[in-house]
Amino acid sequence: MRVFLLSKEYRGESVYSLSKRESHYLFDVLRLKVNDYFTAKDRSGKYYKSFLCSTSEITLEATDDPEETLLDNLSSYDGVFAPINAFISVLKNKKTETQVRMLTEIGVRKIILMETEFTEGTLNSHQMERLETIVREAVQQSGSDVPELIGPLSFADSLKLLAGRSLILHQSRRSKTLSIAEAVENADAVSFMIGPEGGFSDKECEMAELEGALPVLLPTNILRAETAAVYSASAIQIFLNDFRNS
Repeated sequence: MRVFLLSKEYRGESVYSLSKRESHYLFDVLRLKVNDYFTAKDRSGKYYKSFLCSTSEITLEATDDPEETLLDNLSSYDGVFAPINAFISVLKNKKTETQVRMLTEIGVRKIILMETEFTEGTLNSHQMERLETIVREAVQQSGSDVPELIGPLSFADSLKLLAGRSLILHQSRRSKTLSIAEAVENADAVSFMIGPEGGFSDKECEMAELEGALPVLLPTNILRAETAAVYSASAIQIFLNDFRNS
C-alpha cells in the first residue's frame, strides 16, 4: 500500500509542516487536493489518518486502521519479514542508488554501505542525503518499513556490525563454499555481504570468515554487483520465510 512517510524529525505532533518537496509529492505527484485524507507513517512504523488542511500543513491522528485512508488499493505484504541486513559495497555512478532503492522495496532491515579494497565509488554528504531521499521514496511507493542506512564504513568496521547468520558472497569457489539455502537453513536473522564489481579480495574473505561469515557462491550467470544484491536479498527472504512457516 502506498503511504506518505513523515520526516525523521517528526516527534508525534498533531500538526505537521510540509517541506516544498513533500508538498510537491502530495499535490503534483499524487494529485491530492486541500481537504483530502490520506495515510501517513512515521519512522517507527506508526500509522496516521492525515488531513490536508492547506498546501503547507497537514493534521495527523494516530490510527490502527491505515487502510481507511489509503491513497490506492495496491496490496502489500502484511506479514513480518525475517530480519535481513544487507552489506553492500559503494559502487560508482548511480549503481549504489539502484541497490538502495531495490533493497528498501524488498524489505531489508539495515543497509550498510562499505568501502572495500576494490571499491571504485565514493559517497559525500550530498550523496548520502540523496540516498536518504531514495529510501523515503521507495518506502512511500512500496509500503515497506524504513531500513536503517549506515555508512559508508571501512570493511573492517563493517564486520563489527554483522548479526545473526552471516554470509559473504564471493565470485569464485572457496573451501567450505555453501549455497544460499544451505547457509541460511533454520536461521532467525541473516547478514549478507556483496562486494564491488569483481568481488571481494581474498584477504577480505578471510577476514569475514574469521568473524564467522559463511562463504556462498550463487548458482547463476555472472551478475553485476547491484543485481547480485537484489538476487541475494530476495532468495534469502524467501528461504527464511519458508523455514519460519514450515
